[in-house]
Amino acid sequence: MGVRGGTAFDTLGPTLTVTTEPAEPTGGGTVTATAVLTNDCPFPLRNAVLHLIGPGAVTAAQTIPLGDLRRGARTVRRWETTMPADVAGDVAFTAHVVFDVDGRSTDCARSSKTFTVPYEPNGVRDPYRTFTTADDTGFGQYGSQLVIWAGGRDLSGGTDEKGVIHLPGSFTESGVVQVEAVGLTGTDNPTAKYGIAVANDLTAPEKGGYAVLTMSLRYGLEFMTDSDGDGRLDTWAGGGGSAHPSWLRLVRSGTTYTAYSTTNLLSWTEVASVTVPSASGAMDAGVVASAVNTNYPGTTVRAVFDRFTVEEA
Repeated sequence: MGVRGGTAFDTLGPTLTVTTEPAEPTGGGTVTATAVLTNDCPFPLRNAVLHLIGPGAVTAAQTIPLGDLRRGARTVRRWETTMPADVAGDVAFTAHVVFDVDGRSTDCARSSKTFTVPYEPNGVRDPYRTFTTADDTGFGQYGSQLVIWAGGRDLSGGTDEKGVIHLPGSFTESGVVQVEAVGLTGTDNPTAKYGIAVANDLTAPEKGGYAVLTMSLRYGLEFMTDSDGDGRLDTWAGGGGSAHPSWLRLVRSGTTYTAYSTTNLLSWTEVASVTVPSASGAMDAGVVASAVNTNYPGTTVRAVFDRFTVEEA
């Protein structure tokens, strides 16, 4: 497979393109997308079906049977949709065509018009709450995504400077917290980090139960806990390479936390299992970010998370 004009194709074609009007859509606006399919193959496309997919969708907005397309045939299809008002990041309008080659095999082509909608701090909605001990902090919520902008010197070594979006009292004694850590931008500091945070009270970690499971910009995973209930993270496990995006999971059984990570949701790797004696009752759970800018003064990070959940084990 290769790429030609934004279309994934094999050496025989066909060509599929997608354009939008307006060319740079904005949140909440009406958009007309146009897919153009040209059969450049030296053979007809049999039983062709075109799927038109809007931004943020996992299923097609339209599925259009095209039948058989002779060599050189060109077909144009348009679909109108409304951009989600709270969309941000990379957004795509996609066309996907599936067809038979010779009655015995099936092939496909796919094309997307992708553009970037800037993230801006727009606050969070109930039931989420925010808390910060860092400078230059902001928060946002875009559909299933949560966003934190934060400075902060560190999360350990007697320093606890970060931004947090959390669900108070959501983490039970047999709970599971999970999130996709999508991306971390804004600094070259390799130790900048973002991930999961839990505590009896995330606005007052000295009340016990404090732990974080984070992915650093370039130094891999960090699973840190507070062993003596004084609000300071003083145990560490992790390492390895960094992956963005990656999935992080923290499982609680009473006072025992077990941390996991994966990049594909097919198999989870255990980071470590640690006892945190001060963990008690229904705890707070959320996402956290820190620029870890002790050696990079004034820098901030933008951390993007997706599909944050807190559930029973």
